[in-house]
Amino acid sequence: MAKKTASLSFRDIVLGADAEVIRQAHEARVQIDQLVEERQRAYERIAALETQVEDILGEPGAFPFPAPPLTVAGFDPKADAVTRGTGSAKKSARPSSPASAGEENADPADSASSEEN
Repeated sequence: MAKKTASLSFRDIVLGADAEVIRQAHEARVQIDQLVEERQRAYERIAALETQVEDILGEPGAFPFPAPPLTVAGFDPKADAVTRGTGSAKKSARPSSPASAGEENADPADSASSEEN
């Protein structure tokens, strides 16, 4: 069962929290934001590489990409292989960035599960 967390209001934080705790929380959030940006760039690079493979084959969705060698958030670890979708999401995502199918929400973790067939 998930642990229920109490919601803190702005007033609670300003009046009740220790300044050092607020500073540490802010630093942690900045680091997390940087890592999320790095993760996004990594997924965009992977999508570009997968697109190159599909361009070589000349047929989108034909190559069974192997499952990631490491655990990835939102990816089904039981899957042996992943084929990229050929739906409209892929077409709409390509003009905006080198990213691939399912990244229209800018959350690659969500797109990884939608790319499975």
